[in-house]
Amino acid sequence: MRTKPLLAVALLAIGCPSFAVAQGRLPGDWEQKVSAVVTEPERARKVADAGRHFDAKRQESLDAMKAADKELKTVFVSRESSVATRQHSLNVFRDKRRKAALAAADSLLAARSLVSAREWKALWPEGYFGLAAPAPLLALEVQKVLPSVVTDPARLEQAGAAAAKLAAAAKSDEAARKRASGSLSRVFSSYESQRDDVIDLVNDLEEKQLKVDDALIGAASELQRVLTPEEWTALVARTSPAP
Repeated sequence: MRTKPLLAVALLAIGCPSFAVAQGRLPGDWEQKVSAVVTEPERARKVADAGRHFDAKRQESLDAMKAADKELKTVFVSRESSVATRQHSLNVFRDKRRKAALAAADSLLAARSLVSAREWKALWPEGYFGLAAPAPLLALEVQKVLPSVVTDPARLEQAGAAAAKLAAAAKSDEAARKRASGSLSRVFSSYESQRDDVIDLVNDLEEKQLKVDDALIGAASELQRVLTPEEWTALVARTSPAP
């Protein structure tokens, strides 16, 4: 049976457990660029509108994920949150991530149905489907900050061992997110991709993250047993990214 862990430490260590976010938006002259590729005026209008709709939906999905991430961190940082509450919050976050990814995929597929493979390749600005790198790991920052938070040598050694395990688990999780982000970019840019490809990607990422959850929870639990409430507060303050 799991002891009550400080899952907030795990969250701070791994960053936002999501797909990486989109780097760019469609240019202001998108409609003109579409007209240069799609010569029929009425179809060009539909394609331009569909592209703008996808661009807006992708941004809407990103905003939804940012809000969900904020809610998740609020629950996890609180020492009063139970294990069940934190796990539920993580499950809700992953459900929102799935819905956001599928909403973006559906709007993109609607745009793709209006064009040929040649037109699809010519339409999108270079790098449009590229994704920014996932949020940087904070596990190394946790390890660096610990000596200024825990002054007792014996407890510092214990906390350091737990932080090292946390870092290892976080790196495994980060690797899975980076691979998923690269795959999502390729799926979105390919004319041959199907909705099921996005579903498979989300499922694969969640399966990998579920496997690493136990390692994150275990390491966070060890750290909780070592740190005092005051030390925990100091650790959160010094490792939390700027808003």
